[in-house]
Amino acid sequence: MRVLASEVDFNTYDVIVAGSGLASYAMAKRLGVHGKSAIMLETGEAQYNDDIQSDFAQIYGRGHLDGSHWPLHWVRAMGGTSAVWAGYCSPLIDRNFRQWPITRSDLDPYYKIAAGYLGRPDPFLTYSSAFEPGFVYRPISTEDPLRLIREPQLYDQLPATDLALGATLSHLHPREDRQGIEAISIYTLDGGTRRIDLRPGQVVVLAAGAMGNAQILLSSQSETGPAVGNENDQVGRYLMEHPHFPDCAKLIGNGAFQFPTVPEGFGELTALLEPDQDLYRQIGELEVSVALYPGKFISEDPVETMFASKWGDGAVAYGIIVRAEMDAEPENRVTVREGTDPAGLRKLRTDFHIGARSFRAVDTFLETLGERLIAADTGRLRMSNEEIMFGVTGGGHTLGTTRMGANPKTSVVDADCRVHRYQNLFVAGSSVFASGGHANPTLTIMALAARLGDKLGVINEV
Repeated sequence: MRVLASEVDFNTYDVIVAGSGLASYAMAKRLGVHGKSAIMLETGEAQYNDDIQSDFAQIYGRGHLDGSHWPLHWVRAMGGTSAVWAGYCSPLIDRNFRQWPITRSDLDPYYKIAAGYLGRPDPFLTYSSAFEPGFVYRPISTEDPLRLIREPQLYDQLPATDLALGATLSHLHPREDRQGIEAISIYTLDGGTRRIDLRPGQVVVLAAGAMGNAQILLSSQSETGPAVGNENDQVGRYLMEHPHFPDCAKLIGNGAFQFPTVPEGFGELTALLEPDQDLYRQIGELEVSVALYPGKFISEDPVETMFASKWGDGAVAYGIIVRAEMDAEPENRVTVREGTDPAGLRKLRTDFHIGARSFRAVDTFLETLGERLIAADTGRLRMSNEEIMFGVTGGGHTLGTTRMGANPKTSVVDADCRVHRYQNLFVAGSSVFASGGHANPTLTIMALAARLGDKLGVINEV
């Protein structure tokens, strides 16, 4: 149900959530299973508004991705960044959790729940098949995306959950002992600000995206200590993206180049190759994947023309997009700069550089794939060094900034997504990622949020 933040009685809710995207949605559905109530606070309105977006998502950026990149994937409107999600879905695999305090098995039941929320069949969660030596075929699910801004009725169907539009969680007020949050401030688009004193048992969840979560914490500076959750100077660190290398290679194959058959009911997909365990170690234990899209032979290209003639009707061409993982580095970070948005939240600065290891991993992966195709005589791969070195961009996957970990000196939240030390403050979304893998993060975001919803449904604080 839609409510006005300026009029609602916040003491009636078990959980107060900053954000209205897919993380909030998945968490609210699980909270409802446990009979818990929640209110979502969304800065934007029911429809996208350019003025709100520009007022509330200003970033100055340095490095590989400048300040124009990050706001494109920090949408200030109902449904958050689901408004621009392309619908790609793939889970993280076991080895991607090496730096996390949880494992893939901890998320397995929640991956199934998240897939159900998205209307996806189960096979894509576990399917993979051996391909050429060194490579695994693990296609991406590409069904239509769930964009909450287009389906507002889904909010009305959430049990015991209300949505307040035009409302921003603008400040967290810590208790004197820093063991919890005693109050929050909420700004509304009419210019008013309310302080809400939390009752015993109430919980606050930040689900405002990797930029928004860091912004709220870093802006909650007190007169007697550091910003909330930043007692060890970790908020904003470990900023990550998935480096994307579009058009950096092209694959042409003959009739023997065939993808394995996926299980019945898999659904719409994009073909994708990733390294097997041996190649994964060889490229430095960073993920690299190749998504293959149907392409065309270029008649003016003598090499392609030669192979097309040699292979005849069985010849195929594929365009390639490479997606890679980057190291989680503390120097890649979000910090606050001078100035505030209308809610009083500090404006942000990013410092972001993709390390050499990611470029080497991509280069080695593609060279190895080309060698395997030649050895098997199933195809050829053409690489563009220029596109690899200078054509890198981001996938719109903002990760890190409130990293999950067991050690408060190198992380912000624990394995339960609770901010270290703070009994009633939690974080949901991609900001808790300890590493990125190569998979689009939406499914994992929702799985983590559903897991958090279950935990909040049973802990004593709620």
